Amino acid sequence: MRILVDSGSDLTLQEIEQHNLDFLPMSVAIGDKSYKDQLEIDNQTVYEAIQQGRRPMTSQVSIDQLTELFTEIAGKGEQAIYYAFSSALSGTYQSAVMVKEQVTERFPDFDIEIIDSRSASRGLGMQILDIVSLRDQGMTKDEIVTQIHEMHEAIVHLFTVEDLAYLAKGGRLSKSQAVLGSLINIKPLLTVEEGQLVPVGKYRGRKKVFKEMAAQLKKDGHGAVINISHSNDETGARQLADLIAQECGGTIHIHELGPTIASHTGQGTIAMYYFKEGHS
Repeated sequence: MRILVDSGSDLTLQEIEQHNLDFLPMSVAIGDKSYKDQLEIDNQTVYEAIQQGRRPMTSQVSIDQLTELFTEIAGKGEQAIYYAFSSALSGTYQSAVMVKEQVTERFPDFDIEIIDSRSASRGLGMQILDIVSLRDQGMTKDEIVTQIHEMHEAIVHLFTVEDLAYLAKGGRLSKSQAVLGSLINIKPLLTVEEGQLVPVGKYRGRKKVFKEMAAQLKKDGHGAVINISHSNDETGARQLADLIAQECGGTIHIHELGPTIASHTGQGTIAMYYFKEGHS
């Protein structure tokens, strides 16, 4: 069974290859040049553009990419699951549904499940790696789809950014929401609800917002694995990881946001993802 992932998952090319996944890259444009995420552009190029005052712009997975991959899978008579980047943050999910309908006209038995993850970054990536595990255990597509819906209810996204106005300019947050972080040294805490970015609090200084993230982790209970992501701020990521290790325990993995996600958050983002207690 084929498992499809896009840039919204922040899985690395190494992970994609290791787990035998099909990758649908989004595009990042800087000036008049467009690059396929991870394949033709890396994080450092995105950071350098931001530092120079040039805003990288992103595009959803193209219709041509979707059509080519879907047609190949359908032509081979294979099953597939595509757990797509949140439809509230990208048009990729809607495009995939449209292309599925077109390909099904040619291949009526085309068997692909396209699911709106309502998730982003490693919050999506963690779920995909769980889907891989279920596939490797020999579960059927229908059994995995049932597990996916349960999995989605257990995932938590928490993150803080240096500049909410940067998110607002990219259209991923309203201007009124961005006012939350406009005061000096006020650090916002955001989450993902129904696929959308939602501010949930503001704290004076990074230490306090990190303390709140740890408190939320304790309150929810959590699984054995916690993922922390950052955009050009490994020091901050390690500070949060040290705090979580002291106060909550668990296995902590640190990753860097991919080019697409970093283009929207800007530099200095620190994010944490985990499953609530009870998720297996």
